[in-house]
Amino acid sequence: MYNYNVDDFRVFMLTQYGIEIDEKLVGEESVLLHKDELDDNLVSEQLLDATSEKVVVNTCVYETEENEWMFCVALDADTNHLLFLICLKDGERVYGEILKDGVPLLKSRSQRI
Repeated sequence: MYNYNVDDFRVFMLTQYGIEIDEKLVGEESVLLHKDELDDNLVSEQLLDATSEKVVVNTCVYETEENEWMFCVALDADTNHLLFLICLKDGERVYGEILKDGVPLLKSRSQRI
């Protein structure tokens, strides 16, 4: 299992958006959710199709004076296989990616959606 954390978020924000973040200002949380609890306004149908019935969602949140960024990585709760990643800016999904099982973020040949 690969545990996503603030360092992964930092790398993602730098490589994807060119934004350097202060890791001390990032909040982290992990929650266990059932598939039907995922917000279908944020999680596309394609992402839901790739999702098992129970997921662990690792979340990092970073707020600036201008924006709030949220980075969420979902893993299958039973197998810990990676499912998907979404990134939100000010509550709107700006990035979505189906991740390949067991391959760490930014090293996979994942399908961006």
